[in-house]
Amino acid sequence: SATVPELMLKLRAERLLYVGETHTAFADHLLQLEVLRGMADRPKGLAIGVEWFQARFQPVLDRYLAGEIDEGEMLRQTEYYQRWRFDYRLYRPIIRFAKEKGIRIIALNASRELTDGIRRSGINGLPKDLRDELPDSYDVNDKDYEALLREMFEAHQARMPRSDEAAFERFVEVQLTWDETMAQHVAEYLDSNPGGRILVLAGKGHVGGRSGIPNRVARRTGLRGKTIASFSPASRMFNTADYLVLANEQTLPPAGVMRVMLDNREEGVFVDGFSHGSPAKAAGLEKGDRITAINGDPIRHFADLKIAMIDKQPGSDIEVTLKRDRLIGSDKVETVSFQLVGPSPVPHPM
Repeated sequence: SATVPELMLKLRAERLLYVGETHTAFADHLLQLEVLRGMADRPKGLAIGVEWFQARFQPVLDRYLAGEIDEGEMLRQTEYYQRWRFDYRLYRPIIRFAKEKGIRIIALNASRELTDGIRRSGINGLPKDLRDELPDSYDVNDKDYEALLREMFEAHQARMPRSDEAAFERFVEVQLTWDETMAQHVAEYLDSNPGGRILVLAGKGHVGGRSGIPNRVARRTGLRGKTIASFSPASRMFNTADYLVLANEQTLPPAGVMRVMLDNREEGVFVDGFSHGSPAKAAGLEKGDRITAINGDPIRHFADLKIAMIDKQPGSDIEVTLKRDRLIGSDKVETVSFQLVGPSPVPHPM
């Protein structure tokens, strides 16, 4: 056995490392950060390739790393809250460390437009503009990979009648497109930076067993790389890596919330209801109100609200400016103040 710093000394010469994640597991992201810190003692030519952003938004990440836009604008322009959606606090320490150290962040993922198109009509049914986004090549001969995908597919189906075989084929095409797209971007970085190194951060399903991204990078570059993952008794399918790490379970501190259900429209963000014990309701918010500012920061889109709330904890004071349609005459503008509480058991409160 070895500590992560000892492991990083052992892997010092490696150009290519992977750390798999369960997206909601904070301990996995802390492990990723620790590996990144170990690699960053030699930051020259180092990049991280991440599943969390879609490749079409690479220019946005580049502008953020160059200091041309701030974190909030980066999240808006990458459409993070519409496309990835996991709690940004899980990823924030890694992204901030990379920015601080001048480490490039490479957006690896295929676009949602592409994968949604494949789900609907398969690769052969894609329109030309989406076909142009397809990866440069596919390896369809990995039977272990296909068997794993079938197990994953059937785990989400009570049973799979014969008529669902077409759905499984599209499922495979989507998974292959994700993995081949991410592998292509990793390979392009390695090929264009002969002395460079890259740390790939992606879901365990894309890394574990090597059939996802690693073997497809190896096909393109000849580099096998090393895979690292935390050991999880609950992740039977994905407990395969060159190095398994025993990590203590970690949780993010609870987020401060208003216990408000939101309706995100083109015109803005509207209150759609309340969960039990909502301090916003007690302070006077009503269904149909449009939230126009939080603590003076303008709220035009759902991302604005998420960014305004990102550092708030239970007990934090908050000032919400709202616009209420009075039906007769002009809209009523009002500001209310209250303290945030912890999350309620109702799904997706804000």
